[in-house]
Formats: sequence, C-alpha cells, structure tokens
Amino acid sequence: MATEFLTVTEVEHYTDTLFRIRTERPATYRFAAGEFTMIGMGDNDIMRAYSITAGPYDEYLEFYSIKVPDGPLTRRLQHIKVGDTLEVGTRTTGTLTLANIALGKNLWMLATGTGIAPFISILRDPITFESYDTVNVIWSVRHASELSAYKDFIANTAHTAIFTVTRDADWDGENKRITELVNDRLSIDKDRVMLCGSMPFNKDMETWLQDRGWVEGTRRQQGSFVVEKAFVS
Repeated sequence: MATEFLTVTEVEHYTDTLFRIRTERPATYRFAAGEFTMIGMGDNDIMRAYSITAGPYDEYLEFYSIKVPDGPLTRRLQHIKVGDTLEVGTRTTGTLTLANIALGKNLWMLATGTGIAPFISILRDPITFESYDTVNVIWSVRHASELSAYKDFIANTAHTAIFTVTRDADWDGENKRITELVNDRLSIDKDRVMLCGSMPFNKDMETWLQDRGWVEGTRRQQGSFVVEKAFVS
C-alpha cells in the first residue's frame, strides 16, 4: 500500500476519549468527500481506516479519532503532537460519496459517535449543497461532551441539525435514538439517506429503509440510501 508521511499541524483533544488531528496536504493528494483512507504511526505495520473530515478543497487533511487505551494504534496515536509525522495512505475509498446516491431532493446524513466523520467532509464540500434541496444531519452520541468537535460547525452549516444524547442526565435536548426520530421525518418520495455508525445502528436503519422500499446505492448503481460498511465507529 502506498503511503506518505505528513507533518501534523494541529491536534485538539475534546474529551478523554475523542481528539482531532490535522496534517499538511500534498498538492497531489486527491479524494472525494466522504471517503476514508488508512493511517498509522509509521514505525510498524499497524494501520487503520479513518474517514477524512477535511473537505476535498481544503489545504489540509483531518481525521477524527476515538482513544482506545489498549488499541494497537490509538493508544499511541492519542499522544501525537504538532510537528510529528503521520503515515497516510494515498488511496482513498468508501461508499459514502455523492457518486453512489441519487442526487436531488433532501439529503439526510445519520450518524452515531465518530460515524459523523465522513459527513463533516461532505458538509465541507460546496457541491453537496448544489446537489440537494436541503442538507440535514442527525447525530447521536451517549454524552453531550462527545458533540464538542463538530456541533457548532454542523449547526451553522446544515439546513437541519438534530443532536440527540442518549445517556446524559444533564442534557436538556433530544434524547431519542435515531431509529425513533426518523419515523416522522423521512419519506422515500422526497429524501435521500446516508448512514454511518455502529454496526447495530447501520443494520437497524438498513432494515427500516429497505422495509419501506428504499434501495441501497453502490458503485454500480445509485440508490436512495447508502451505508458505509467498511468503516464503523
């Protein structure tokens, strides 16, 4: 696998378990909004799939990560600092791109946890807003602090931004699961849907959509919904 070693330009920690890394971006590095690549620390063979949260026209690359104390990569990645180098794969891929979903009508991006990452890239791509009547986000987390990285950006960018927190007694906003919230909001006649989250969430939403006649998009044929199966938060 071809990789490049890129200098880290920003690191921000949001909670004890979540942080963001930015690196320089070579002029030749290309990707579509919503894609992921492999990243690593460069001194061993451990690399993991990470969605790129930067927009395709940004001058930097950005990745959003969870901290896993015993994780082969994240137990070291969480200590990365500005000036260090990050090994980044030059090949990008993924199903959460506009190429795989029908254009027009209203786009809904549904995410749990760090599954929000590819949608940040899509929100940073002006083509998204040219392709749909409205662009909307529902993001579910367990605790309100987990919204810190991108809550304001999403609220100021999406036409509709719904944040739901399921396990935080101090949160006074929405607390339902996404599978409950979509019942009165999604219509196959007027909406398109992108999914990225935990495996149970992805499966539940896939079933909900397919039972109502929605068709999953692939690289071969655009559909009314797409789900990222290769990258799970």
